[in-house]
Amino acid sequence: TMEDISMAESPAAPSPAVSAKMSFPSSISLGSCIGGVPIKLHLSFFLLLLIEFISSIRLAADYPLYMLFVVVLYGPVLLLTILVHEFGHVFATKRQGGEVGGVVLWPLGGFALCGPTESLSGELKVALAGPLTHIPQMFFWWMIYLLVKYEFDMTGNVTGIWPSFSIFLKTMSTGPAGFFQVLAGEAVWLNIILCGFNLCIPAYPLDGGRVFAAALMLKLKVEPLKAAFVTAMTAMAISAFMVAYAIVRLFTGGASFSLYLGLVGLYVFHESFELNSAVKRNDLKNHPIFGGKVYQSGGANSASSSSDGGDLTMAEVSAPADIPAEEGVMA
Repeated sequence: TMEDISMAESPAAPSPAVSAKMSFPSSISLGSCIGGVPIKLHLSFFLLLLIEFISSIRLAADYPLYMLFVVVLYGPVLLLTILVHEFGHVFATKRQGGEVGGVVLWPLGGFALCGPTESLSGELKVALAGPLTHIPQMFFWWMIYLLVKYEFDMTGNVTGIWPSFSIFLKTMSTGPAGFFQVLAGEAVWLNIILCGFNLCIPAYPLDGGRVFAAALMLKLKVEPLKAAFVTAMTAMAISAFMVAYAIVRLFTGGASFSLYLGLVGLYVFHESFELNSAVKRNDLKNHPIFGGKVYQSGGANSASSSSDGGDLTMAEVSAPADIPAEEGVMA
């Protein structure tokens, strides 16, 4: 079972149970911020960057700047985007009276290691907080796009006020203005996709899955076991479609995107299958999310310390190898 976290402890000083989860190999410490919350970068974070970089090599001869574009977009831009997403969860958790142990970043997004809030409505707000950070991020990059677009249009290459989803290699290769215009445009779409993917797909353990589960219990008054079953089956169906679509795309183009989508689909299916297995055993008390007392009680105020069940209600799923099984928010 997971260690209990007492809500009597100060959120600014995470309990040993949470802090211990931040000590694991194959990661790089990025320091701490926002009230001393530690940040770690798992080495596997660079997997997506590596996939996209290898895919870009075929265009290197004609468009050498494309390789730099891939490194910047899937390196620092994606890293900062996910970090802001995770701190949306962190701020919301602290506001709801929960405890924050740290943030871990890895290829499929990030983990905000958060303790329990006091109600399902609090859990709902925490789950929504991450995806909603992509809205201001999207507008930030759109403003940059418009500023660079003005300079780029002065060269006679007039472009639209809204960035295209396509990557225009010739535009990127015209110079700094063209490069940053395409980069800002793709960053706009990156945030739109991550927001929609996390918010609109009711697949556990994505944010949308946790919103779906909390809403079932909070709004429809579905009892915990049934809510877990519906959440698991919905996520398994969606993840199966994701994997099938990825396989089709793999043979019809878009190999790098297909590989990433397929990995996400397999990850979602595995975690949902584990949740469904726990439902069949009628054993949710040790589940990282549904084992939280706020879920077990059907949403009653139950944030106080106890010795049975796991209290990391925002904990999430098994991550690869040495990533702790804590709350993982996809970005």
